[in-house]
Amino acid sequence: IFGASDCPNLAFNIQHLTFKMVRYGLLGGVVVVFYFVLLYMARKALFLNAGLQWASLLLYAFFMFRALQADSAAHGRNRPFPLMVRTPFMVFLLINLCYWLFYYSINLADPELLKMQTEAQMAFLQEQLAAGTGDPQQSNALREQIAYLEHNGMSMPLGPVVLQMGMGALGGFALSAAMVAVYRENPKVEIEN
Repeated sequence: IFGASDCPNLAFNIQHLTFKMVRYGLLGGVVVVFYFVLLYMARKALFLNAGLQWASLLLYAFFMFRALQADSAAHGRNRPFPLMVRTPFMVFLLINLCYWLFYYSINLADPELLKMQTEAQMAFLQEQLAAGTGDPQQSNALREQIAYLEHNGMSMPLGPVVLQMGMGALGGFALSAAMVAVYRENPKVEIEN
């Protein structure tokens, strides 16, 4: 909309904002990857634990919030909602990119992880089958999935990973929007530099 010559401070503010987003995003990405490296080195089962996977969102939220604070310190809280959501969402995307690059790489480097995931998925499907689905078609679909996993195991193609990243981005946007909504309405939260 505006060129850098139209508003000299705009170019500086965009560069400052971009630097903050990248800084918090990459720092958060390094911390999240380090968290998962620790889990992997402690025990592979911990690395695959769904609860510990979800717990990493606390690290995401911390860095997203810090970036939101820095952005608000520079530009204020009373800006349009979409402008405020952009910073924590971009931080989420950078952290998530680091996570998925690590996750994909570690699964390629250690085939035992895929084997463990296959066993866990088969156990889950067998539990569902044993509990009864109430629908013969669903039961047959579960049996087919179990048979497929028994013969082929799991693989790590790039397409589904990218799809999961996209779905995660939707959740990241929701988290960013909720964070901004609470932050804007809560004057007790201090703005830090």
